[in-house]
Amino acid sequence: MAVSLRTYLNNKLKEKGMTATQAKKNAGKYKSIAAAKKAGSLYYTNKDGKVMAAVYAEDLKKAPTTSPRPKARPKKTPGKAQGPTRRGVMTLDEKIEVDRANKKPMSTTELNRMVKKAIDAAPAKVAPKNKSQSSRFNAWFKNNQSKYERKNGGFNMGQAIKDFSQTQLYKK
Repeated sequence: MAVSLRTYLNNKLKEKGMTATQAKKNAGKYKSIAAAKKAGSLYYTNKDGKVMAAVYAEDLKKAPTTSPRPKARPKKTPGKAQGPTRRGVMTLDEKIEVDRANKKPMSTTELNRMVKKAIDAAPAKVAPKNKSQSSRFNAWFKNNQSKYERKNGGFNMGQAIKDFSQTQLYKK
């Protein structure tokens, strides 16, 4: 099987450790494919002054080709410890175990037991902090509400809360 010209040239450039522009600089020295090949150059200049690749069709046929099929990956065995999965949360063995458990049908008693366990493990609802502070604010606001009235109706509650918190700092 023949390899493409681009692949052939890229492989040769990689072997020589140079770029295409570096290889094309020497193209002016050679006027034929044979002369360029004899000197070890990858490029030559034709009669019209155009830089061309110094490659024969036989070179492309002889070039080693890589297999179009990728190498087979080793099979994963559940007995061996494997690395983490793509998401990095659990190992492959744990994922296999979870997948098996998900396939197995669950009875309602097992499901109820699991739900109860999850509810017991959940934190209790947190009570709001210091209810008396809101009642103190309401009392304070009734006394000072005229300061925070807006011309178009309503109150400037943001400013009222700021002022209330400032007064509370000095009372402590």
